[in-house]
Parts: sequence; C-alpha cells; structure tokens
Amino acid sequence: MYNNAVINLGAKCNAACAHCCFSCSPASTQSMDPNYIRQLAHELAENKKINLISFTGGEIFLNYPFLQELLEIIKPYQKRITLISNGFWGISRKKTEQYFNDMEYYNVTNLTISYDEFHEPYVKADAIKNILECSRDFSNTSVALNMAVTKSKMSNRILEYMGESLLGIRVTKFPLMPVGEAKHEDPDSFQHIYKLSNERSLHCPGFEVVYHFDGQIYPCCSPAVFDTKLHLRESMDQTFDRTIEKLNSNLLFYIMRKEGFKWFIDTVQNNPEFNHIEIPEQFSSICNICNILFKTEENIDLLTPYMMNYYESMV
Repeated sequence: MYNNAVINLGAKCNAACAHCCFSCSPASTQSMDPNYIRQLAHELAENKKINLISFTGGEIFLNYPFLQELLEIIKPYQKRITLISNGFWGISRKKTEQYFNDMEYYNVTNLTISYDEFHEPYVKADAIKNILECSRDFSNTSVALNMAVTKSKMSNRILEYMGESLLGIRVTKFPLMPVGEAKHEDPDSFQHIYKLSNERSLHCPGFEVVYHFDGQIYPCCSPAVFDTKLHLRESMDQTFDRTIEKLNSNLLFYIMRKEGFKWFIDTVQNNPEFNHIEIPEQFSSICNICNILFKTEENIDLLTPYMMNYYESMV
C-alpha cells in the first residue's frame, strides 16, 4: 500500500483551458522550488517502498530539460515512471520520436495524454494523432487518452478524427467536476451519473501521496481534493515515510477507508449543526462529495466529535 507518489511540478501551461482544475495558464508562475523538487526526486527514488513516481502539471514538457534532470535522478533506482501531458509537442514528428526514445531510456512505462474539446483550442488534434501513431514503435511506454466531458462536450468528433490512430489505445471519458475553472461552467452541463441511494458508489477510489505545487501534500490525485482542507504536510522537511504514517494514523482517513462516505453523509444529514452542508442526491463522482464535506476547516472541526465517538466505540 502507498507504493507510489505524484509530483505536480507547477501551474505553467501552454493552454488556459476553461475546465482546468488548477487554473493553469501560460502566465502562471506558481510552482514548487526547483531545488526542493530535486531533493524530493532523490528522496522518492531512494525509498525502497516506492516503485512508481508520476509527474504532472501544468504542462511538464514545457521545461523539458528540467523534466529530464528529474528523470535522470530517478533512473539508477529503476522505478517505474508515469507522465501526464496535453501532448502539444506531438505536432513535431521528430520531437515525438525523440521523446519516446527518452521515455524508454528513463523507464517511463505510462504516458497519459489529456485531450478533449477543452484542450482543442490550444493543442492541435494532429499533435495527439502523431503521438498515438508514434507510440506503436515504442511498446515499452503504454499510452492512454483521458478526456473530460460534459453533456455538450462529449468529444466524439475528436475521437472520430483520430480514426485508426486510436486502435490499441485506452480511452477514458470522465465526467467533469465543478472544481477550478470548471466552476464557471453551466451547472446543467455536468453529468451526474451516481446516486446517493447506491451505496456501492460511496467509497473512495484510493489514496496516493501527491506533492502539489501549492506547497501542500494531499492524500490523492483527484482534482476535487485540491480545493479541500485534507492536507498532510506538517513541515517542509517531512519525509515520505512520515506522510504515510499520517495517512495511516489519521482518524478521518481511517473512517473513510473502513466505512466509506456513507458514514460522513449520514452524520451530516442527521445532525442540525451541518445544515449549511448540502449533499446532492446525484453527483459526477464521489470526489464531488469529498470536496463538499471537507472543503473547510469548520466542517472538519464539526465532524471531529462524531469521529472521536466512533473511535471510542471501536476501542
């Protein structure tokens, strides 16, 4: 458990997508200190419990020399690497082949391309097509396409344009959540595909340690968690192992793992001090519910006595 870590390098991006959970843009300068990132890469690479390290942003290929430097730090330790990109660099066939050669050298086992109708104004579809086609010559790096969708932006036209380049490629459409820039989207455009009445949908999909460019450490990589108070950092020199200790010892996360979100939802709905929290009957993802429940310190403070009662009843 907890054998992987994610590093979110920064909010600088070649795009300023209307749905971006981090509000990334070409003008953004928000990022972690490069020296801290180097130190973090060394620590994660040297930790024998970790076998997978992921890099995301922003757009991580904008500063490719720095990304290479980080991959070079990790390479001697034979960790698996995952990269997440919008694929803007795919417009150059020569550069695409160079990057795939590098990815094989650095043991990048997975490349996830984020592309949909929100990215389309900033990244040419032909760039993505080039990446998908080129990936066939580099079988050691598995490529996947992730698409954020709404009722009016299902990206079917893009998939049709990609044609045969998609053959053998895993494509995932996921409903957009109202976080980050997506808060400004028409509320009626969100696809609420889950229901509170279905208890099977009320469980957290999983935990992983995420080092975010805002300076915090989060317990997962969901876009919704970065707009909550579910922070794990207690100091800037906090080790990965200490972070795992906090994840394992935190009562809130223990209840979340053991009981799912139903326990929290029932607590909120059955006690008057939580009248300010509205839990929708239908939602895009359980991460939406997590965002609503733990958005403020006040909410967590109000839940704390109930969590302590839960703990005392279990002892």
